[in-house]
Amino acid sequence: MKEIKQWSKLFNIILPKVEKPARYVGQERNIIRKNLSSVSASIALAFPDLYDIGMSFYGFQILYNILNKDPKIAAERVYAPWPDFEEKLRENSIPLYSLESHVALGDFDVIGFSLSYELSYTNVLNMLDIAGIPVLSSERTTEHPIIIAGGGSCYNPEPMADFIDCFVVGDGEEITGDLVKFIAKQRKMDISRENLLKLILEKFPTVYIPAFYEYSSKTGIPKPKYSYVPEIVKSNRVSELRNIYYPDKPLIPLMEITQNRFVVEIMRGCTRGCRFCQAGMIYRPVRERKPEDILKQVEESFSSTGYGELSMLSLSTSDYNGLEESVVSIMNEMADKKVSISFPSMRLDTFSDAVAGYAKQTKKSGLTFAPEAGSERLRRIINKQITEEELLKSTEIAVKNGWRKIKLYFMLGLPGETMDDVKEIASLVEKVLNVGGKQLNVNVTLSSFIPKPFTPFQWEAQDSPELIQEKIDIVKPMLRKLKRVKPMGRDPRYSQLEGAMSRGDREVGKVIYEAWKSGAKFDSWREYYSFDKWDKAFEKCGLRSEKYTEKRDINFPLPWDIIDPLISKDYLLTERIKAFEQEITLDCRSGCTGCDVCSDEKLYMDIVEKKKSPNINIHEEVAENSQTKYRYRIKYQKDGAAKFTSHLDTIRIFKQAMLGAGLKLFYTGGFNKKPKISAGFPLPYMFTSKEEYMDLFLMEREPALLSKLKDHLPGGYKILHVHEISLKSPSVSTLIIGFDYMVNFEKQVSERIKNEVNEFLKIPKLIIERKKKKGNVKVDVKQFIKDISIKENALIISLNVINGKVVKVSEVLELLGIINEDYHVNRAKSYLTTDFTE
Repeated sequence: MKEIKQWSKLFNIILPKVEKPARYVGQERNIIRKNLSSVSASIALAFPDLYDIGMSFYGFQILYNILNKDPKIAAERVYAPWPDFEEKLRENSIPLYSLESHVALGDFDVIGFSLSYELSYTNVLNMLDIAGIPVLSSERTTEHPIIIAGGGSCYNPEPMADFIDCFVVGDGEEITGDLVKFIAKQRKMDISRENLLKLILEKFPTVYIPAFYEYSSKTGIPKPKYSYVPEIVKSNRVSELRNIYYPDKPLIPLMEITQNRFVVEIMRGCTRGCRFCQAGMIYRPVRERKPEDILKQVEESFSSTGYGELSMLSLSTSDYNGLEESVVSIMNEMADKKVSISFPSMRLDTFSDAVAGYAKQTKKSGLTFAPEAGSERLRRIINKQITEEELLKSTEIAVKNGWRKIKLYFMLGLPGETMDDVKEIASLVEKVLNVGGKQLNVNVTLSSFIPKPFTPFQWEAQDSPELIQEKIDIVKPMLRKLKRVKPMGRDPRYSQLEGAMSRGDREVGKVIYEAWKSGAKFDSWREYYSFDKWDKAFEKCGLRSEKYTEKRDINFPLPWDIIDPLISKDYLLTERIKAFEQEITLDCRSGCTGCDVCSDEKLYMDIVEKKKSPNINIHEEVAENSQTKYRYRIKYQKDGAAKFTSHLDTIRIFKQAMLGAGLKLFYTGGFNKKPKISAGFPLPYMFTSKEEYMDLFLMEREPALLSKLKDHLPGGYKILHVHEISLKSPSVSTLIIGFDYMVNFEKQVSERIKNEVNEFLKIPKLIIERKKKKGNVKVDVKQFIKDISIKENALIISLNVINGKVVKVSEVLELLGIINEDYHVNRAKSYLTTDFTE
């Protein structure tokens, strides 16, 4: 396994031409690179969406951590390339590669896809194709990796059965490592691919292998081809959330991602029994982590990340028995680090004054509540056990504790819904506004209900896009009439496709294949989703998407019956009956509801004891001008993959490095406190630099600042010098009087460019127009140009800084007619009026 041959060309020439190249270089802090020749098994963990999304997915980090803790396994990562980068890869015949070692995916033993969302399915096919691996499982040979998949969407594996070799359904923490090592060992033997799959099944009976099942297009149900193949495959479940699962050093991205914060899983599963919620059914039973284990993870891992926000991950955070104990202990431990704790998935009926009191100690972003339905009648149908009074009480508590924005989530198209229920949404929102008064803003999200496998509503019809749109058109104008309310909704045609895939059979796989061949990809992204492509794909396959969103007969088998989710079908049927009788099923914390998940002696609900929490140690705020502070000036280099980070990324990276190093940072005053850091002139994006400067302010003198910081910076950043300077010293930006930039070309500077430079230098004055918000401004760029010299394959452009202003290097190059050439720019020298240490 070797780095792809074209890596140098890719890094130096191709990546600078695509959007956000930091997605594709793999230089994150805490990245794990192993010697691939010294391990016995390798897996490429593949996320079929953008890096920005995949790096926010905590399950990916858990598997990356578990697999790499095994010395015999190398686990590397790959994310779906955005179309601009895909185009470059295909143009240059470069296969899709892993981020850690830049190895082609085809060289791995296993490629493991995380399937968490149906609208990412075409990206799976696209990634395999870019990697040079046959998309169809039936066309792969012993030369190709085994393609496995896991994640919530795998509870109905049938739509992806033609493309995936093995499905790991359920929790993957315990099985995945052994599976990868077994596959790698067998691939070294001289056996056929079919025999390899047979050996996998013998060793791992909870792995679903579609090739061993006969599919009938008449019934839509897979049946075993051979006697040794199980009729039903049991989903995997871990009995407890062990500390070893969670990363000691989480990956820290180079660039901003969707959710750039430290995540700690506090529990898995939910006891509420909402009848529409697939996650609440398939992740049973509830397994809570001990508060002391959570605190230990935070103490050992969170501090080293440098994050300023900690997010508690679960399906229902406020149901966690150890919430108060965990929050208080974390806040007491982290009080001096200005850390905020976010509480996603808060339930209205458990959002108390106590919880609000803990949350208000940290930075307050918007609170999110999910009533799901406007009327209590409809909430009883879906078993959403919250009342209007509880919502209004929670709103009152939130406003009293300082929140000024609340997000409310509602679903349209729920079973038994009437137009009166739809109108009740606006009525309920108005009551929330009345409680909050003029202080409160409300964002309302309207989504389409999609019946999911292994829920009591898996047999129900899904409203057509036209009917959902009719309901949106009724409630949105009602919401817009309310002040300080922002209604949001998505085109219901997305939900129609998601519904068809969610409850589809193998015939839907043919539609996915046809849609992908016609160019479908990134189907969850508005700019790339094509309704026309999907309509034509269904038509070409002789299918209607409505076939899969229509009501199902409860007496007929379902495509996903091949999987045992541990929850019994009798329970789901009983819950369905109770729904239409508007009968509530109580939280199973108050007594068993008979779902059968806990019938196994090794698997049961694991709840921590609810204790009285200790008091929060309130730290007195000190006025900014009364705090002792020390000022340090850092001189650093920015090279390699660091050139793909922006100026704002660099500030964030240094801030995280300082926090991760345990420095006592000085914070600005005001509500939204930030570390006091100042940088010099921003280095243009894609430039490297030999000399950059940054000032930071600390509460304590730190003689070992350089050694502490260097271990917390990602590759490409190197600290050259650190000096303590006077608090009264001028800022770096006011000291800089000029720069030298070296523009490096692939070949020697051409005669044309040499002539352009000579002519340019003769011109005494050169006026250009810059576009500004208040109108165009004319600027004489010649005053900023000190000199331009030529050295073999480089131009050296020396610029003056005048009254804090300077000409852009890109403007100079454009004036010289250097537009289409491949080059790289390095800021080689920064000139200061005084020594930078003064």
